[in-house]
Amino acid sequence: MTKVFFEKRRRGTVTTPLGFLAAGGRAGIKTKKKPDCSLIVSQVPAVAAGTFTTNRAKAWPVLYSMKAIHGPKHRAILASSGNANCFNGPGGKAAVLQSVETLAGLLNVGSEEVLIAQTGLIGVPFPINRFKRNLPKLVKRLSPDGGRAAAKGILTTDLRTKEVALSFYLGRKRVTIGAIAKGAGMVHPNMATMLCFLTTDVKITKRLLRRAVRHAVDDTFNQIAIDNDQSTNDTVLILANGEAGNSTITRVDRRYRLFRDALEEVCRYVAKELVRDGEGVTKVCTIHIAGAKRPTEAEKVARQIGTSMLFKTMLAGADPNWGRLVAAIGASGVDFDPKRLDIAFDGVPVLSHGKLRVTNLPKARRVLAKRECDLTVGLGKGHARAQFITSDLTAKYVLINSSYSS
Repeated sequence: MTKVFFEKRRRGTVTTPLGFLAAGGRAGIKTKKKPDCSLIVSQVPAVAAGTFTTNRAKAWPVLYSMKAIHGPKHRAILASSGNANCFNGPGGKAAVLQSVETLAGLLNVGSEEVLIAQTGLIGVPFPINRFKRNLPKLVKRLSPDGGRAAAKGILTTDLRTKEVALSFYLGRKRVTIGAIAKGAGMVHPNMATMLCFLTTDVKITKRLLRRAVRHAVDDTFNQIAIDNDQSTNDTVLILANGEAGNSTITRVDRRYRLFRDALEEVCRYVAKELVRDGEGVTKVCTIHIAGAKRPTEAEKVARQIGTSMLFKTMLAGADPNWGRLVAAIGASGVDFDPKRLDIAFDGVPVLSHGKLRVTNLPKARRVLAKRECDLTVGLGKGHARAQFITSDLTAKYVLINSSYSS
């Protein structure tokens, strides 16, 4: 990755980049009086890109935005929480269209310029009348300081908001990327159960914006896991309005790579925050795989370990059970030599060239008792590497999800 100087903006959010407004509030979707709607608006036309869940049971807002994203210009992202608007019949599809059309009228923009994302319970009728009634209030609250409220409006079982903004220079122009996100449960690779909205004042072509987003998502959001369930509503959307005034990024050159790396840095920060705030999570582990023949093999091993229920419960119990790791590595289908296998927690080796370091097990146990740790696995077969972020699996996760719908 290109070396980039990033300045993390204090209390940064989606309205930190130039030319963006946002708002959040209540629309009556949730039974409790909690924020359940958000709006992000670019004050000038922007180019947009996005990635969506690969789950075949896609929610109505996903199906709509997957088509709408191909338009040349966009102005707004409308989001809501508490109702997934999925698998609820033609009424759900109609609710998306009515929401988009109503908002477009209030903003005086074309309905094709509005993108939409929703999250919450599946199979429940969407309260479209209440939602539409509250849209004028949401529009009225739009503000350059509204990013934090927008971050609250998309939360479900999350305990806190996820927000960040990074600034850097393209030539002499200072540019910024901002983000808000939600996650908590049903987080699994290939677009986890999450909503992430990004904004940037960088001027870039739609083609290259789309390319940068795909790269960033593959290396961050697709390399995390809380549980092994994939959502129907996963969506990442970005608006780039060019208000920073840089000359347009039109080809894959140094400026494009600088922007791509900055975007990846933002997404990586958000991805780790999603895992940290996962349902019932008490431990976060960053898995580093080294010494694989090919990057795809390193990724396969990392994912096999990161999604292993036995490894996750091992983290929960702070138990350095290296045998579970060996089993997960073998289950990945990647060829390795047991005599060259290395396993270490925060640099404390428990297996060196296939031999157990018994005296280090107490140290490894202390490492695993911490809130966050690093696991390094050396396969000894080549030079390819991969990284994956995972969490423990606790009784609290079971408690939260055993009665989620009630």
